[in-house]
Amino acid sequence: MELETTATVDVQSSKKWSGLKHHMQHDPNVNHSNKDINQSLTKYNVHGVIAHRDKILKQHYGQFVTEHDAKQKRSERKYGSVTAYLEKQHGQPDITAVATFGSKELLAPFNEQLYQETLRNQTFKGNLSRVNFNRHLMATYAYGLTKYAQGFNKRNSHITLTEYYAHLDEGGAPHLHYEAIPRGYTATGKPSERLTRALIDQYGTDEERHGKGKEKGIEYMRKWRAQEDQALVRCMNAAFKERFNVPVKFDLTRTGVALKLPMELYKKYADEIIAMKQEVKDLKTETKALQASVAQETKTNDQLKQSNNDLRERIRIQEIERKRRIKEQLKERDDLDKKREDIEKQQQKLDLERSKVAMAKRKLNAERENIKQTYVLLGKLYSVLGYDYVDKGKNVNYEVAKGEFKDSNFNKSGFPLLFEMIKISSAKRLKQLQGFTHNIGHTVTHHDKNPSKSLSKSRDDDFGPDL
Repeated sequence: MELETTATVDVQSSKKWSGLKHHMQHDPNVNHSNKDINQSLTKYNVHGVIAHRDKILKQHYGQFVTEHDAKQKRSERKYGSVTAYLEKQHGQPDITAVATFGSKELLAPFNEQLYQETLRNQTFKGNLSRVNFNRHLMATYAYGLTKYAQGFNKRNSHITLTEYYAHLDEGGAPHLHYEAIPRGYTATGKPSERLTRALIDQYGTDEERHGKGKEKGIEYMRKWRAQEDQALVRCMNAAFKERFNVPVKFDLTRTGVALKLPMELYKKYADEIIAMKQEVKDLKTETKALQASVAQETKTNDQLKQSNNDLRERIRIQEIERKRRIKEQLKERDDLDKKREDIEKQQQKLDLERSKVAMAKRKLNAERENIKQTYVLLGKLYSVLGYDYVDKGKNVNYEVAKGEFKDSNFNKSGFPLLFEMIKISSAKRLKQLQGFTHNIGHTVTHHDKNPSKSLSKSRDDDFGPDL
C-alpha cells in the first residue's frame, strides 16, 4: 500500500511552553478551549522528556554567564545565574513546534483500506475487530511520532528537543507538540536564542558563522523543515513496517488541492476533495502515458540532437583543420617572402661587391696603364739619352724599362738604369764643358782652355745660352 501524504513542522516561537503544557495534557477533568477532543483516544497520547531544559540552558549559557560575571567588579552588573541572565534579556530561550502527519481527509480512507488489507491477508494476530484494529492503529501513529521525537537530537546538532506530547485524540491528524532549545551563537561568539543562528551554525559555512557572509536564515529554515518533514515520514514508515505485516509506504508530497485548504474546509468539502484526488490520480495515469510518449520522442530528439552535434563536431574539426592549413600556408608564404628578401639583400650585396670589384679593377687597369705609359716614357727617355736596346731586331727599351731585360754594361734596368744614364750623360757633358774629350771606355786627359765654337754651340744647344 502506498499513500502520498503531507508532513509539516510548524514553529510557534511566540508561544511559551509553560503556558501550553496545561492545554497539551488533555486532562478530562479540565475544560479545555479545544472542544474537538475525543476523550476515548486520549489514552493513546504519549508524553516524553528527551533532555532536561535547565541542564541544556546551563550548558549553552553557563560559561558565558560565568566569564561575564568574573570580569565585573560591581555586584549589580553581575547576572549571578543563567535564569537571571535570561530574565534580563527579555528573550525566549526555547521554541515550540508542531509536527503534523497527514490530514484527517487523507488518513481516513487509508485507514479503511489498511483494515481491509489486513483482513484479506490475515496478518493481524488475535481478534481483528474494528476496535482492536483502531487501538493498534492509534498506537502505531503514536509510536511513529515518538520515534520522530527520539531521533530529533541526532538529526540536529544545534537544536535540542527537551519535551514532547504526541496527540491522537484531536479531530485533525496525528501530531506532535514539542519544545526545543536553539543552541546557536552570534557572529561574535555570544550564545544566541535565535533559531536562525542555530540553523546557520548547523548548515552554514565558517564565513556565515562569523558574520562575513550573507545570512541565509530563510533558506536554512526551509532546509531544516524539509529535513524534519522527511524524517517524520521515514519514522511513520518504520513504525508501520514494524507493527503491521501489510506492506505500507508513505510518500511525502507537497502538491494537491486538499493539501492547501484550511482545516475548516477539509470537513466541509471532504467528498469533493476525495473525488478531486481520484481525478488527480487519473490525470497522473494519463500523464505517465504522455510522459512515456514524450520520453520516446525525447529519445528520438536526443538521437537527432546527437547526430546534429556529431555533424557540428565534424564541421568544427574540418574548419579547425582548414584554418590550420591556411595558417601553415601563410607561414610558408611569409617564409618564402623572407627568403626572397634575404636573396634580394644578398644579391644587392653581391652587386655592390661586384661594383666595388669592377671599380677596383678599373682603378687597377688605370694604374697598370699609367705604369705602362711610365715604362713607355722611360723607354723613350733611354732613346733620348742615346740608348736603344734591340733584341732579335726589335726595340726592347720598354722591356728594359719594365725590368724584363738588363743593360749588360750597367747590370740595371728601369729607373735605376735611367738614373745611371743621366749620371753618365751629365758626367760626359761636364767633361765636354771643361774641355775634355770623352770616349766611351776612355778618359780624356787634355784640357782645351779655349773651347771650340762647335763645343760652345753644343753647350748652347744642351744647356741654353751662357749667362
